[in-house]
Amino acid sequence: MNKSSQLRILMIPSDCRPKNILNPYQLLLTGSLEALGVYVDNWPYCQGKLPVYKAAVARKKSFDVVHVHWIYSFFRDDHQWLYLLSSLGFILDICICRITGLKIVWTVHNSISHDSKFPGLELWTRRQFVKLVDRIICLNQMTLETIAQEYKFNPAKAIAIPHGHYRDVYQKPVDSAEAKKELNLPESGKVYLNLGLLRPYKGIENLLQVWQDNQDIFAGNTLLIVGKPWNEDYAQKLQDLSAGIDGVIIYPEFVDNNKLHLYFSAANVVILPLKKILNSGSLILAMSFGKPVIAPRLGGIVEVLREANDLLYDPEDKEGLLKAMQKSTEIDLDELSRLVIKACDRLDWDLIGQQTMEVYSLATGMIEK
Repeated sequence: MNKSSQLRILMIPSDCRPKNILNPYQLLLTGSLEALGVYVDNWPYCQGKLPVYKAAVARKKSFDVVHVHWIYSFFRDDHQWLYLLSSLGFILDICICRITGLKIVWTVHNSISHDSKFPGLELWTRRQFVKLVDRIICLNQMTLETIAQEYKFNPAKAIAIPHGHYRDVYQKPVDSAEAKKELNLPESGKVYLNLGLLRPYKGIENLLQVWQDNQDIFAGNTLLIVGKPWNEDYAQKLQDLSAGIDGVIIYPEFVDNNKLHLYFSAANVVILPLKKILNSGSLILAMSFGKPVIAPRLGGIVEVLREANDLLYDPEDKEGLLKAMQKSTEIDLDELSRLVIKACDRLDWDLIGQQTMEVYSLATGMIEK
């Protein structure tokens, strides 16, 4: 029975700004839901006292479900006791919302936020929060199984719904030679691209070391590292590490959405040498442009890439990254690209919207499992 017209959803916190959205995931999810007749209100504000209650109840918009995403936004602080107080305030906020009759759905993007200053406290907060939510969405089955153990909840409460593709967000690819010229890259050789926020957990230092130690393998090729650094010190560290290494180009800057396609058009392979990950937006982005991916067999990466996994490596193997990079010089990258496109076809937003609407309906009791 389709009652989507009766569903009113508050999505919080939201990043659906019209220009230079850091992650278009919520914008695309919202569009897929609205196409089904679901009303979605994206609310970006998550600071102050009782921010969820103020957004969901005080504005008197008669929401059925509060769909929560990145919860670390609600309790960030540099001091441990203030962090604990803000965590308790968040749990209180959710409890009050539940008392009013609101249903809570949570999409878990990370087990613990990247570079968390108080991982123990954050894990405790997540374990308390998970007791209060009605339904949980994970972006793949591996994430579901992992956090069910870490957060200690019944996995029957959760469902795996994939992260959709970004194919319709950015400009279409252009000819590789044209992109290289526009970006001032060498005309010849392969381009190995690492693009995204430059942060320590992404393994870029190890990538630079592997490239430096194996110049005989990568001679004539380019390692292109692009993205906004975590901070100035980290940006300087990467610049110092790459100084004097042949074939390495680093652009430590935010990439405008209207230029993103150029980097992927120029690239032959995308490298994501992550140290620890459950879900990767960078992986989805690379797949959206049909690019072969070098990455560790971590989190949901294998599950998302499916048969396009020829360049995945064992993260416990100290030479795993090197082996995968060397293999990329030997295999048919065009054939692997076709497999990536096939895997990306499964990340369809229409289906994701339908599955998410069903989760809302289960949470509100409109349908029974």
